[in-house]
Amino acid sequence: MNRTFFIAILLTCYVNAADWLMLQGTQKRLGHTPWGFVQIRGEHNTGKEVIKNGINKTPFSFIKPNLEQQTEVQIARARVGLRGSLDEENKINYFILTEFAENGVNNPLGHHRDTYLTDASITFKHLPIFIRVGKFKYAGSEEGFMARFVSPFINFTTSSDQLLLERFVDNRLSAPTQGVGAYRDSGIQLFKTLEITEHSTLSLSYMIGNGSGMQNYNINANNFTHYGYIAYENILGKGKAYRQESLKFYTWLQDGKRKLNINNKDELYDRLRYGVGLTYFNHGLHIESEYVAGRGMIFNGAKDIDSSAVNEFWVYAMNPEFENRADGYHIASTYAIFEPFEAVARYDVYNRMINSDSEYRKFESFTSGFSYRFKNYDRIDFNYAINSIKAVDNSAADDLLKSSVGNLFSIQLTMVF
Repeated sequence: MNRTFFIAILLTCYVNAADWLMLQGTQKRLGHTPWGFVQIRGEHNTGKEVIKNGINKTPFSFIKPNLEQQTEVQIARARVGLRGSLDEENKINYFILTEFAENGVNNPLGHHRDTYLTDASITFKHLPIFIRVGKFKYAGSEEGFMARFVSPFINFTTSSDQLLLERFVDNRLSAPTQGVGAYRDSGIQLFKTLEITEHSTLSLSYMIGNGSGMQNYNINANNFTHYGYIAYENILGKGKAYRQESLKFYTWLQDGKRKLNINNKDELYDRLRYGVGLTYFNHGLHIESEYVAGRGMIFNGAKDIDSSAVNEFWVYAMNPEFENRADGYHIASTYAIFEPFEAVARYDVYNRMINSDSEYRKFESFTSGFSYRFKNYDRIDFNYAINSIKAVDNSAADDLLKSSVGNLFSIQLTMVF
């Protein structure tokens, strides 16, 4: 099965630009299609390492997921999947995807949490509303919802990475109990895209899930997470899938509970996330913007808890109480200067722990670069991110951040097969 045929299968699943509900949940053709993609990434972080009493205070100066090096070449993603239909009428579709790279899914913070199977779902199209069951991407933020091989931005915005990309822990300060959630959950989804006019659609989705990320069972004392999503899209011109010329507005919400063990006692904490955004693509200009916010289960960064001067033992810090809040926004743009060369730019802001003067941190990043496409989505991307972190009301922390936060140069090769 060559890569051109796979791209054709993917893009003909549904014609709209970013209707990931239909692209990832259904297909129009009978048969079975193996597919996958690989992303090889090289990065250099210019930040300064600061160690006090054997504790590394600067996780932001190192390359994810291990936080061991400031310069690293790694296989960022290596995904292989199979999709197809299970009946002659094409009323039942399936989607399977695996991940073999040593990234945050399989090796968060250098703790091996071999996940491998990221997607395993079946979609039933017998009713006017489609029904999807299993493990899959939930409908939500555009950054998390889109296929990862389509974007020329190598890394997520800080708000997507810290507020939306869920980490799973046992308590407030804990090694990861599994890989990152990768914007996925197990559950049941009802969804459909409706044609309003010849050139406009309305996409609707509701999902009830375990709130357990990559785990195949409920880890939250049988409490479930609710996911809602609405998107309106107006078709402006030619193209298909990610490169369909269109204007889309969307909003989403997630609401659920997470279980932690605090002082040897299981406690449930509310977790709320929501956002609103838009995408625009026309005449070679692509614009994306989104505002996101959340309460409860606020990820407070990676912490080194090994006081040895020669070793680090990284764990996640979590502020689980519902009064803890964060929000962020970004605006991103790409422009096809000439085929196949594309310039990219993005500005993003993340405000973490805005309810606490001492813990409040403001993250800002400006990313610029370019993308060169060989064929379809096979390409090489260059990104340079200028980063800053401010502790506005904590002078000691602010001095450390000013002296140690660095910029990030990234180059990534994407190959789809």
